[in-house]
Parts: sequence; C-alpha cells; structure tokens
Amino acid sequence: MTFIPAAVILALLAPGPQAQPAAAAKASIEGYVLRAGTGEPIARARITASRTSGPDDASFQPNRTVAIPPLNTGSDGHFLVTDLTPGTYLVMAQRNGFARQGYGARAPGRGGTPLKIAAGEAVKDIVIRLTPAGAVSGRVSDPAGEPLTGVNVELLKPIYDEDGRRVFDPEGSAKTDDHGEYRIYSMTPGRYYVKASVPRSPMENFPQEPSSNEVIDPGYVLTYYPGTADPSAAMSIEIAPGGELSAIDFTLAQQRLFKIRGRVMDSRTGQIPRNVTMFVAPRENPMLFGDNTFDLSSYNTTNGTFEVKNLTPGQYWVSARTNVFSGAATPAPERQQGRIAVDVSNADVENVVIVFSPGMTIPGRLSIEGGAAVSSLPNLDSVEIVLTPVVAGREIPTASMEISKAISNDGTFVIENVQPGSYRLSMTPLQQGFYVKEAQLDSADILGGASISGSVSGGLEIVLSSQVGEVDGTLVDRDHHPVRGVQAILIPDGLRNRHDLYRYATSDQNGQFIMRTVAPGDYKLFAWEDIDDYEFNDPEFLRKYEELGTPVKITELSKLPVEVKVIPAGQ
Repeated sequence: MTFIPAAVILALLAPGPQAQPAAAAKASIEGYVLRAGTGEPIARARITASRTSGPDDASFQPNRTVAIPPLNTGSDGHFLVTDLTPGTYLVMAQRNGFARQGYGARAPGRGGTPLKIAAGEAVKDIVIRLTPAGAVSGRVSDPAGEPLTGVNVELLKPIYDEDGRRVFDPEGSAKTDDHGEYRIYSMTPGRYYVKASVPRSPMENFPQEPSSNEVIDPGYVLTYYPGTADPSAAMSIEIAPGGELSAIDFTLAQQRLFKIRGRVMDSRTGQIPRNVTMFVAPRENPMLFGDNTFDLSSYNTTNGTFEVKNLTPGQYWVSARTNVFSGAATPAPERQQGRIAVDVSNADVENVVIVFSPGMTIPGRLSIEGGAAVSSLPNLDSVEIVLTPVVAGREIPTASMEISKAISNDGTFVIENVQPGSYRLSMTPLQQGFYVKEAQLDSADILGGASISGSVSGGLEIVLSSQVGEVDGTLVDRDHHPVRGVQAILIPDGLRNRHDLYRYATSDQNGQFIMRTVAPGDYKLFAWEDIDDYEFNDPEFLRKYEELGTPVKITELSKLPVEVKVIPAGQ
C-alpha cells in the first residue's frame, strides 16, 4: 500500500481556482475624414470618441468610465479607434479651418449619429465629411465715420427657451481694432444675427483688457445688423461653407446714459448690510443671452448707498444680494437679497430703497413610492431640491435660486430664506430610473410652478416613483426606411410646461432609439429632420405639427415598441 502524505491529500481535496468570467472582447471603430463636396482626405484631423451609454443602453456613472484618448488622422484621412468596451459612442472630428462635425450629422452644427457597438465588433468604413468654416468681417464707426475701438461684435444663433420664446445664443465674437475693424472666423456655416456693443464695464473686456492708451466711450447704443436697436427687427446673415462675409458694418449712435441711486436696508436689524453686490436686468424678457445681467454699480458699506450707472432708458429689475463667505471654522452667514422694479426714462432715478426682508424657511420631505428608503438612492449627498424664481413664466436672471440643505437619510430637508414670489421646482441631479410623481406645498400641487407668500405650515412633500416605462423606437422615412442621426422628442399631452417629463433620444446607425425612465401618461412622439434648436418649445410651431405626432401611452413598467415617421425639412 502506497503511503500518501497528509499534505498531498489536503492539496487534492482543496477546491481548485475559481473560473473567472471572460472579459468582453474589445471593439473598434475605423473610418475616414474627408472634405465635404470634394471627397479629398483630411490629414491631422482630431478624432474623439465619447461613450454615452453602456451595453444594452444601460446608463453608467461618468466616474466609472475610462477616458478615450483622442487621435489624429493619417495623410490619407484614415483613423482607427481601438480597445473599446461595448456600448454606444459618438465620434467627432475637428480640424482648423473646418466646422466640428460628428459622424452621421445631417448638417454642420447638428448632433451626430450614435454608434451602438457590441463586444468584439469592428465597425469599419465610417466617413465623416468636414465642411469648411466661414468668417464674418466688417467695420464699426461713429456717425462722423471715425472708427470705434474696443467694440464687442458677436454672432448670435437663434434658439428657443423652455417657454417657446426666441433667444439669441452667442456663438462667436471679436473686438474691433484701432481701425474699427473686426473679423470672426472658424464659424460653422449657417444662419446668424450680428450685434455690436460697447463694453459697459471693464469686466466685459475680459480677458482682453484695453490698453492704457485706449479710450472706450460707453455711451453708444447696442445695435443689431443692419442698424437697429430692436432685436425683433434684426436681419439675419447666412455664412456659406468656406465663405467670408465682408462689409458687415455698423454705425453706432451715441445716447445719453442714466443712473439709479438708492440704498439697501435690513428690515430685521435696521443695520446696513455688508458685502453687497448690485445687479440690474431688463424686466422685459431679453432676447439675448449675456445681455440680461450686468454689474455696473458701486456700494458704500458705511451708509448702505449704491449707484448703478450707464443705463439706457428702459424698465429694469434692480437687485441687491449679500455675498456669502465661510471659513473652515466659521459657519456661513445667511444670504440676504432684495429686488425692486425701476423705470428709467429721461433722467437719473434717485432714492430707490431695496429692503432685505426676512425669508421663509420651508421644511420638506423626500420619499419614494412603495416605501423604499431614501438612503438607497445613489449619490444622495449630491441631490438638491431647487426653487428658481420666475416672473411671467420666465426665470429672473438677477435672482438667486433657493437650494435645499443636504437631504438626510430619512428624506428630510430644509430650504431657507425663501422670499415671497413664484418659483419653479426641480431636483438635480434626478436619479436614473426615477421621476417626480408628486410635489405638494401645504397640500397644493406645485409641479407646474408655485406661488409662495406668507408662512408655510405644512411643508414641501416630494414623492419619487420608479414605476416608469420605456420606449423602444425606430425612425423611418415615408418609405419606411430607417433614418439615422435624427432626434426623437417625447412631449407629454396636456403637460407641456412639465419639461422634466420631456424625453430625447437620437436614432443610431440602424434608425433605432431607446427612451428610458418615462413617466406614465399620454404623449406624442415627434422627429423633425431639421429645425432650430428647441423650436418645438414654441407653441405656435408645435401646433402646426400636432397631427403628425405619433400618439404614445406609457403605463407603469411598460416597454413600448413604436415606429415614428420623420417630418421632412421644410414641411
């Protein structure tokens, strides 16, 4: 009988190494960058690939993704992105002298087509065609023909805000030189408006401060091309691929500027507030981002007086807000603010009084339908309840948002120093897989907006629900062929002001899209081949296409397949 040592027996009886799950095979994307119109290859174009979702469109946390280093095309315009994990990607190409372009974008400046890639898949022969960028140049002078130096000239893209009103988004800018000349280059071809304005404060010259020898007179009227102070009367220009529009000239007229003077007081203490910053903004909804707020004031901490200067005639909000600073060992003081409407006509406005009044403290509780613990929400420490001040349905640019204190594990929170007024409620970031089902303040529904006045007794109750649906769709043309790279937009019926319920998705290379975390309810699905950014927010625009929307009814935990016809451009 053969003797077997105990150590050997134990080794034989010990469990073997556990089989490790095989890592998913890496994928790749390969293609070319060519010049639009000619097809010639573009060398040294920078390629970036961004992973937008995981396998099967599962969401992922940004801090769990691996950055994909950019790379450049070769002399033949070829590129190869390797070592990709399964998921959905956007591929972008850039080159000086051309408009930035995503793969599958239907026009310069539009979104690209998501590429859904399986494990080990090699996507080949994708082509990105870059369109040459354009430029705009001209001269700015005063009525005597003298050049104006240091004038801001901006190219503005028309878009639409959440309330369907047209606004202008700055896309490019330049300052006039000592000859009064400017040139804005590397612009994506398309339609723009042009605005010329003299800086109202030194901060507007940042980062290009004027030299000590340069004199900039602030008393010139902000002017839109071809020569109007009214943005609704402005004329658009069209930048062609590779084209340069010259002689887009301005003559700026001078006008008298006025001041608003007054004081700030704290009604609770009778003391003069310290560390106050003044702001002024037009009361009428400005049509231009960047022109809605500016600080042109001086504040005297010894007597609480202020002066806001360089104002043209108009109707304004004048706001005062304390600056809040805190050190490691010193709790931050309570922020205070006040606001008053002021009309400026043909004279300075004196004796304006802004009063800091005691704000309300609103207690609240966040809960999850079905009784799940709020502490189970991922990243609860980063979730905030936000009240944004609004007037006539529009956010007030000079007012501060009121943000909740940290939400505790039992869901309780507090929002402090809330002034009387109207507010929009939002949660940020809204957790994936949840939607706000209910939000009540003193038992009144506030999901469509809230008017807060007087004291709040019952508090703010917010209920999240995970009982959501999903839309798995395909975009097709009139012949039922799949359409890639077009955005599908899901809009709730009867709740058009609930923008938190809107859902967006762009069709992939197969014309397919997925919308997750859809609240139960009745919707319409739209897909326009080509519209201005967020133009569907305009009620008049949407009314023209109501019959072309695809009705969709979402129930709890439903998964709805749907086919949506793309609305052709110009229809």
